[in-house]
This record gives sequence, C-alpha cells and structure tokens, in this order.
Amino acid sequence: MEVKKRNIESLLAEIESLKEELFESNSIVNAIKQGDVDALVVSNNGVPELYSLETADYTYRLLIEKFRQGALSISRKGLVLYCNDYFSELVGIPSEQIIGTYLNEYFDNPTQFVQLIQALRYGIATHEILFKSNNDKETFPAYIALTDLEPAVEAIGIVITDLTEKKKHEEALIRHQQELEEKIKELNRINTNLEEFIHVISHDLKEPLRKIVMHNDRIDGSYLSETDAKSMNVLKSSALRLNSLVDDLVQYSSHTAQEERTEINLASIIGEVIEDLEIIITDKKAKIQIGKLPAIKASKVQIRQLFGNLITNAIKYSKEAVAPFIEIYQAENLNAEMPNQNAKFVKIQIKDNGIGMESSHLLKIFTIFQRLHARNEYSGNGIGLAICKKIMENHSGNITVESTLNEGTTFNLYFPIV
Repeated sequence: MEVKKRNIESLLAEIESLKEELFESNSIVNAIKQGDVDALVVSNNGVPELYSLETADYTYRLLIEKFRQGALSISRKGLVLYCNDYFSELVGIPSEQIIGTYLNEYFDNPTQFVQLIQALRYGIATHEILFKSNNDKETFPAYIALTDLEPAVEAIGIVITDLTEKKKHEEALIRHQQELEEKIKELNRINTNLEEFIHVISHDLKEPLRKIVMHNDRIDGSYLSETDAKSMNVLKSSALRLNSLVDDLVQYSSHTAQEERTEINLASIIGEVIEDLEIIITDKKAKIQIGKLPAIKASKVQIRQLFGNLITNAIKYSKEAVAPFIEIYQAENLNAEMPNQNAKFVKIQIKDNGIGMESSHLLKIFTIFQRLHARNEYSGNGIGLAICKKIMENHSGNITVESTLNEGTTFNLYFPIV
C-alpha cells in the first residue's frame, strides 16, 4: 500500500508540472496572438519551433554592421538612436560617441537637416550632402536616403553612401574631357596649318619647279660638253621627280578629308581607270580580266584613284618576260575570314602574276615613302599604296595583301555595306 501511495503522489506531482508548462505555453501563445511578444514560428519537418525576434534582430543588426554603407536610425528631431561601425569610420568618431548626438552636427551645413525632414513629407527621400570627418578637419560627399519607419517605430532610417571615389572619377573624367577638347583644338589648328602648307606646296613650290623643267628643255644641248649635258639631264630628272613627289604628297594629304558618298558601280569605275591607263597597258601587253563586282556607296574620285594605283602597281611590278595578267573580282569566301560579318562587308580581290614579294615585306608596303626596290629598278615615291590604305580607312574598310615571291600578289579590299 505504501508503494502504491508514493506512485500516486509522483503522478500527481508530474501532472501539476505539466499543467504549469501548458499554462506557460498557452500564455506565450496568447501573448504572441495579442502582439505583446514579438516572435517567429518556423516549421522544421512538421515540428513548430519558436524563436524570439531578439534572435532575428541580432541577425539583421549583424548584417547592418557588416554593410559597407553608413546606417543610422534617428528621431524626427535628428537625435541619433543607432549608427553602424561604417558610419563611425566615415566621420572618424567612435559609434558610442555618435549615439545621443544630433545628425546635423556631422553636416558641413547643419541647416540642411530641416530641409531633409521637410522634403521627406513630400516623398523626396534622397539627397547629396557634404559630411564633416575627423573632427571637422575634412569633408566628404555622400548620397543620403531617408526612410520613415512610423508607425511601426517612431524613428527615421538613414542609409549613407560615400561618394568620394565616384567624385574623384567624375573629376578625372571632366579633366580628361577638357584635355581632349584642348587636343581637338590643337589638332584643328594643326589641320588648318597643314591645309595652308599643302596650298603652299601645290602652288608656290610647283611654280618654280615648272620653270626649272621648262627652261631646262629650252637649253640647246649641242653646245654643252658631255659632262655638262649629263648634269643637265640629272637636273631635269631630279626636278621631274620632285614635281611627282609634290603631286603625290598633295594627293595623300587630300585623302584625309571625307568626301560625299554616292552609290557607284565598281565595274564602271574600273573601266574608266583602264581607259586612262591605256598607254601603259598597251606598252606592257597587260590583260585585265574583270569578274562579278557589286555596287558600293563610296567616293567616286577616291575609288577611281584606289584602283588606278593598284592596277598601275600590278603592271609596274610585273615579270620582265611575262605579260601582266590582272584579275579583279568579288570574293565569295568572306564568311571563313570574318565569321558573322559577311552580311556587313564585301570583299574585292585584285590578283596579279607579277614578281610578288617576301612575307617580311607585307607589313611595310602601306607605309608612306616605304620602297622595297631601288629607284633605278622601279619608279615611284613609295606613296601609292599608302594612299590606297588611307582611302580604305576613309571608307571604314580595310586593305590587306597576300603575296608569294616570283608568283604574284593579291590585294584584298573590304568595303562595308551601308
């Protein structure tokens, strides 16, 4: 009987304990329902788990502390209720010394705080403010965003973004822009001087050259000794070469300008060039074969000179005992060279059977005054192909070359389709 009595007492005590736990649990649930206690209920595999928002609040606070922007909460009068460590770093004051002070104390212009609060009432929440730092020794620009936390909390939340680096980049950009504008002005001044210089070359310099050649022709060589006659021939040859050089330089400079673009038929233009070169073509017994060619939008004058230079070049550098054979046609393999670009460019090839050139020379030929042969072997000033390159650049295109020594050369012209 004694044992049975003790068991009953133990069970009654356990029942009382369970009643107390149940009462406590019900009280907590009722408090949560009534809003007296903030809590978060999470379901974990069907089992509800209760977390007070003190734990959740800690998580958010930790996030804000690690946030690389200033974060504060203030009263409507500007009293700082909370600030994170990053804002403390920005103003150079420990956070415990900031809490309890007023936000406008950290403004370079304290009166701006009133304007911020008034603007917030009308929904304007973002501003740019100049803050003081390191005990008023320095300032830094910042982007400030305000959020009214009422009615949940009687406070205003603030996020502050340091704009120092952004301002530096903006100032650097403005400085570079000013420098660029100065360089453009200088470039325009140089271009003006260049145009004046070209005018001097094309008129003032060529006039005495023409007189030298003209009066040289009038000299009766029969009265001159063999040495004097030879010197006169050298003088005339040099004057003619200088005259040719002046013409080429003026021509090269003139192609820096952008001329009006019109739709032109390449086959028609090349036909005109062949007519102009009839004498040299007949002399060299050259054969020119023209294949399928498109119409392009370009400068007629420049394209005429482009093909004139390339055809002349092909005839000039032909083999001594072999008649020049030149093919001009539209290539069909553009997609292999320029993937996904064939719809934007057209490729024209000028292929000859001339002397060709070594691969080491291919990069040099488009450089002005660059000659690959002695003057007594082939005439010219080394400007023709430089002009061709400039013409293609003027048309937003490109020119390349392929060549095999003693077999021939192929020039590739890439014209954009507008």
